[in-house]
Amino acid sequence: MDFFQAQDRARRNTVKLVTLYLLAVIAIVVTVYLVVIIAFGYAGEAPPAATIWDRIWIPDLFLTVALIILAVISVGTLYRMSQLRKGGSAVAEMMGGRKVEPATRDPKEQQLMNVVEEMSIASGVPVPDVYVMDKEENINAFAAGFGTDDAAIGVTRGTLEKLNRDELQGVIAHEYSHIFNGDMRLNIRLISILNGILLLHVMGMILMRSTMFSGMRQRGGQGKGGGGAVLAMLLLGLALVIIGYIGMIFGRMIQAAISRQREFLADAAAVQYTRNPGGLAGALRKIANTKKGGKINDGHAMEMSHMFFVSSFGRMFATHPPVEERIKAIDPGGNTIHERKKEKIRKEMQKDHVAGSRAEKDKAGGVLAGHEALKPEVILGAIGTIEREQIDRAGQLLKKIPAVLRQAAHEPLDAEALIFALILSAQTTKEMPEWLSETYGADKTERISYLLRQLQRGRKEWYLPLAELAMPTLRLMSDKQYQQFRESLEKLIKEDDKVSLFEFAIEKMVIRRLDTAFSNKKTPKVRHHNLKNLGEEVAVLLSALAHAADKDSGMAWEAGIKPITKLLPGQLQLLPPENCDLESLDKALMEFAASSNSVKKYVLTAAIHTITADQKISLEERELLRAVSEAIDCPMPIG
Repeated sequence: MDFFQAQDRARRNTVKLVTLYLLAVIAIVVTVYLVVIIAFGYAGEAPPAATIWDRIWIPDLFLTVALIILAVISVGTLYRMSQLRKGGSAVAEMMGGRKVEPATRDPKEQQLMNVVEEMSIASGVPVPDVYVMDKEENINAFAAGFGTDDAAIGVTRGTLEKLNRDELQGVIAHEYSHIFNGDMRLNIRLISILNGILLLHVMGMILMRSTMFSGMRQRGGQGKGGGGAVLAMLLLGLALVIIGYIGMIFGRMIQAAISRQREFLADAAAVQYTRNPGGLAGALRKIANTKKGGKINDGHAMEMSHMFFVSSFGRMFATHPPVEERIKAIDPGGNTIHERKKEKIRKEMQKDHVAGSRAEKDKAGGVLAGHEALKPEVILGAIGTIEREQIDRAGQLLKKIPAVLRQAAHEPLDAEALIFALILSAQTTKEMPEWLSETYGADKTERISYLLRQLQRGRKEWYLPLAELAMPTLRLMSDKQYQQFRESLEKLIKEDDKVSLFEFAIEKMVIRRLDTAFSNKKTPKVRHHNLKNLGEEVAVLLSALAHAADKDSGMAWEAGIKPITKLLPGQLQLLPPENCDLESLDKALMEFAASSNSVKKYVLTAAIHTITADQKISLEERELLRAVSEAIDCPMPIG
């Protein structure tokens, strides 16, 4: 299953969730209606000759009960949705999570951040916010969010303290699988739905307590009569408590129906990503050998248990497969010696592979040529997944980046300066404009100049990863700071009246992601389900890619258009450079972003065939392809 199929499966699961939810709501409405009929004696008011159906079917009463129940459930659902509208960070904070600063000095937290950053650089997924639940001593973790741009990963303190690096990497890889597969959005919707049902339970408790209190006051005042009404209200309150609780059990069944199979898939994906089943299996064994397993003590644990790495409750309320079954599935024999031998052989082969690949890279142009990884199907298959080689390559890349630049990406005061320095490094003049000095002052502009000098001594292949690393830090800005930063960044990009491919890629990465974080910008509604209405946009994209580097643009165009010719409205022609400039490309990408996953897959297939037509990928082509993937929300590895 590739990235696009996984996203479609998540959408189908959403339909399944809605169907199960509606069935549960109908069952609750009918049950409450029957309780009201019995508790208040409506059935006895029917004529003696009335049938059973006539006694229990009172349309006006059913409508009243249905509207009240639907109103209660809707209020509970909408309230929770409003709480979680900011995505993963809202879920993590509700669970008592503390955000880990990118520049943390805690060794355990540094290790966690290193693992997360390696995974993100390797996969092209934005570096998520990372949270630690300091009060939770057992091993557990979760990924939450509406999409890749607002994702958050949370781990318990026990996860940090009790797992080694390989085990931690296995757990994080498992959570990244949920990010790739679109599971997070479904999880948040499920949280909101369960809260609506839970509100019935709460309402029943309130009704019982208020009725008991009013009954005591009535007896204290020696009031007569009304005992039957009090009893009926108590019975109704008790019924709501029970129905709400039963509704929660139905909710748990819905959680289990949706999440159990996904956990097996996520485990399998984590092993595929890391090529180290011993890491994930080791984490699961430590949980299995702990008396309390992965129990979470927070009050929200029940409604959010389907998100966790392992079940946060006992077997009776488990939404996950048993840990023992998961261990057997990923490491049946537990033959760690055999696994170590295989891992040693794999690393030796990988070392030769990486060495050969690096020899083919040209430092000045950043060109990769004549390699197996240049096959379009291989590049397309890398979207929304991770290979061990990519993780190792990302780790090596991060180690090569000077500490001063990595530190700048992690420091709140330096992250903005780093992005400005990256833009200046791509411009022909590389001079600080006066307006930038006036806006940010002498200290900030001196820092920009210093970081620019450091960048000029390094390699261009560091630039996009550095921008990636700076994202979590930039999300710490206030709204006012971000608006100023955004305006300055756009002005700086247009400063020399020529937007380079690198500047275009940075703008797509930084502004698009931060707009999502600061404005709760939603994913555009799908308007295009095939390429029939996107002929002009396809021509712009493939022409821009064909002209991106020194090559036979005609050959590149033919290679790109070939796999999708039958899907297009007519015969398209290669456009001249002036008709496929970055402004036109930006408009085309906006339409592709509002397309279905199948359309996005065809678009990226054509784009990849275009840039690999000459069996090499230049740095400029790689940057443009990354900008395209960012704009249409398909994670593309940087390297």
